[in-house]
Amino acid sequence: MSFRKIMFVASAATALLIARGAMADVTIGYLADLSGATSVLSGKSSQAAMEMAIEDFGGKVNGEDIKLLSADHLGKPDVGLGIAREWIDQKKLNLLFSVDNSAVALAVSDYVKDKDVAFIHGASTSKLTNESCGPNQIQMLVDSYGLSRAITTPLVKENHKNWYYITVDYALGHDLESHGATAIKEAGGKFLGSSSHSPQATDFSAFLLEAKSKGADTIGLATFGSYQVAIAKQAQEFGMTDVALAPFFLGITDIKAAGLDAFQNVHGAIQFYWDQNDKTRAFSKRFEKRFGRPPTFTNAMAYEFVTDYLKAIQKAGSKEASKVTAAMRAAPLEMINGDTATIRADGRTLRPMYSYVTKKPSESKGDWDYLKITGTIPADSLAPPLSESKCPLIKK
Repeated sequence: MSFRKIMFVASAATALLIARGAMADVTIGYLADLSGATSVLSGKSSQAAMEMAIEDFGGKVNGEDIKLLSADHLGKPDVGLGIAREWIDQKKLNLLFSVDNSAVALAVSDYVKDKDVAFIHGASTSKLTNESCGPNQIQMLVDSYGLSRAITTPLVKENHKNWYYITVDYALGHDLESHGATAIKEAGGKFLGSSSHSPQATDFSAFLLEAKSKGADTIGLATFGSYQVAIAKQAQEFGMTDVALAPFFLGITDIKAAGLDAFQNVHGAIQFYWDQNDKTRAFSKRFEKRFGRPPTFTNAMAYEFVTDYLKAIQKAGSKEASKVTAAMRAAPLEMINGDTATIRADGRTLRPMYSYVTKKPSESKGDWDYLKITGTIPADSLAPPLSESKCPLIKK
């Protein structure tokens, strides 16, 4: 082969490699608790929901393959931040998803603000839609302000007047307690006090007895996962059947772990329930076939938001973060149950919540049939007005 022909072949190969490089993937990074206290609620099951969303979209958007990365932040801000840096700097990340720990999410939020990366997070601290908001940042879950009001206000109106809190010693727990105490007082109830527990706690008996001694008729559980399972079991062991439990992050997996007997006289509000209507049951049947159980509310929301993100790329004709998040804010998000949500300029997602009470064992038809949906809490009642926002993106 002549030198000229060799150079032509080499140039053609180089051009092909450049062309292939230009057709980069749409890369989504799922950074979550895969081994800790919330991993059963979300963890690998939410990854399965994300995979479903990608498959339902055909595995491509605007001609580009959709790639999914996953990693465990271990509940440590430095670990989460290190993974986010690697993905953004080396993997050309387009969407950072979940970061379901407030301390980790706050650390990551500061880093991604000036990056071309959409950040849809599953942390609930209200700081992420206030002083720590970002231009391409969206809060997936109802935040601590909205969640506190969805849980407390309806119950105070139902004559649950005297509240005591058991609070996880995280930023999230204290945020929930602060907003909850305010909402209780505004609704005409009394906030009697609280106890904070460490992430290593397993014995909550002293906290339960303290709540009882102060005359609480309702105990707000500003905690999550395995902690609230232990609290529910221990409350039953103490025979505290006359005191209602009001958990903030109760999932069907928690009830399964402890048994429905342990979660009696439990009231709350939830963002998705698998048995709510025909649409939720149809989706849940598909998910259960894949993962072996119905979806939790976080699983369902992972599916909804990944789908909405991919639709926004399609609509914007671009994966540039500012264009995609603008498209997400411009159109309603379709919820699995047939309702819709909207995304505000501060990144807060406005969506209705659904009040519930746990079923009696005699009412349950079997595994996973745990809740009775008792009402709808409008989205606009779960968010402060934008005029009160501390988000620097909001023009006053």
